[in-house]
Amino acid sequence: MALSLRKTFKVLAASLLLVAPVQAQTPPDMLVIGTNVGAIPTLDPAALNARTASELVSNLYDRLVMLEPGDLQTVRPMLAESWEVAEGGDSITLKLRAGMEFASGNPITAEDAVWSLRRVIKMEQVGATDFALWGFTPENVDEAIRAEDELTIVIDIPAKVSSDLVIFSLAGSSMGIIDSKEALEHEVDGDMAAEWLRANAAESGPFSLVEWRPNDLVITEHNTNYWNGAPAMKRVMMRHIPESGNLRLQLEKGGVDVGQYVGAGDLEALADNSEIDIQKTPGFGFYYIALNQKDPILSNPLVRRAFRHLLDWRGLTEANMRFNGTPWQSIIPQGMAGAPESFEPHYEFNVEKAKELLAEAGYPDGFKKTLYPASDAHLLNVESLQATAALAGIELEVVPGRHVPEFRAREFEVYMGNSGGRLPDPFATATHYAYNPDNTDEARLTGYYMWRTAWDNPELTEMTNATKRESDPAKRAEIFSKMESMYRELDPSLIVFFQRVDPYVVRTSVEGYTGHPTWTTRWDKAVKN
Repeated sequence: MALSLRKTFKVLAASLLLVAPVQAQTPPDMLVIGTNVGAIPTLDPAALNARTASELVSNLYDRLVMLEPGDLQTVRPMLAESWEVAEGGDSITLKLRAGMEFASGNPITAEDAVWSLRRVIKMEQVGATDFALWGFTPENVDEAIRAEDELTIVIDIPAKVSSDLVIFSLAGSSMGIIDSKEALEHEVDGDMAAEWLRANAAESGPFSLVEWRPNDLVITEHNTNYWNGAPAMKRVMMRHIPESGNLRLQLEKGGVDVGQYVGAGDLEALADNSEIDIQKTPGFGFYYIALNQKDPILSNPLVRRAFRHLLDWRGLTEANMRFNGTPWQSIIPQGMAGAPESFEPHYEFNVEKAKELLAEAGYPDGFKKTLYPASDAHLLNVESLQATAALAGIELEVVPGRHVPEFRAREFEVYMGNSGGRLPDPFATATHYAYNPDNTDEARLTGYYMWRTAWDNPELTEMTNATKRESDPAKRAEIFSKMESMYRELDPSLIVFFQRVDPYVVRTSVEGYTGHPTWTTRWDKAVKN
């Protein structure tokens, strides 16, 4: 939204923090988050699914429902005060709270909610990924999602899918409710305000956008029209501090209240600081090795099995992964339906075993391949694999940098990265690791990691689809358990070693800031003591 004179002065006041000495403490009514602002490509909820951007839009826009970070299986009211699932599970009716307003002062109505949800699906960007799986398309969404009156929304589910999955999806950050009246004032050539919403906001959440400077900062102020009361923090600033050592110094001196993406070495240095708390927030993704099945050597099941024994995951557990992951070798996240009750190492670091498998596969002298990290944040893991693989005769040439595009395009040999997810259900990770409905290059199913590795297994794909259709919790858990066992026995192209953990570094003077596993971390409960 355009800056008023009042907001301009607030921007100038807040920006003074950027030139203050590092020893300066942050103001008592302002939360300062050190993060990678460069990871925010747009402010449009329909186009986002990454951690930093999701956190920001989750504070600019409320959703119909929400999930608390400590209880991800209980969907709670947000803008919708109640909802009802029709008998048969093919329709959901939601009732909005009465008397709510957007930051602009416009009333929040069912028409705004319907426009916002339809818009995500019609934009066909990353925010629509889940709803596309539930059968929603740009062609059917106007009929499937509609307003019955000013406060009533009806969602008819087009495909055979558990209504629980649809409701979970409504809690995702991309499903934020936009002030349609304000947004449509900026629509150009029927773009549903896409260009304007890229750098502006029409907020329903607890905070309003003051300024966004890409690769520099984001400034927000509390929304005095917020339906649940104005937050204690009058302002929240996200500062671009990509260098981990600098961010650590800012945290130690109090120039930053919350730190994100702090490197492993700096996390170790901060761990014993009495003024610092390191939150280890569990995520719905894994750290993995990916092997391209278009490669004639890597497509050999014995070679894939050998790679299982070539990462010193126990050593990494006490080093790079102490704050970033927990040992795990299942594609079902811990604590979810069908997951093992506890960690069971199905494959250990064993160079001699890897050598035997390579010899049996026909490569007693090893081979050479290129190893890509997802980004430089993975270099320690990559270098560990490079060193241990060399002991078995595999020469891996490491190419530093960000190589996600090559992974998406199937243009890699060996790759190491980690996945994330916002849907608190094992179906979400199954679509990453065990789902590939069309293995052709032309399909370009880049959202599915199994497709990226060109591994085709129709049985796993059908089992994933079955968990989407099944509504009985016990039966779903049984399918996931079978899928997990089958996956392990198949020598997959995606080898899981750790479940993801997102470390949030928070000064102890801050209370009420809790990292959220679905990246919808909120600021409205934050206070300073």
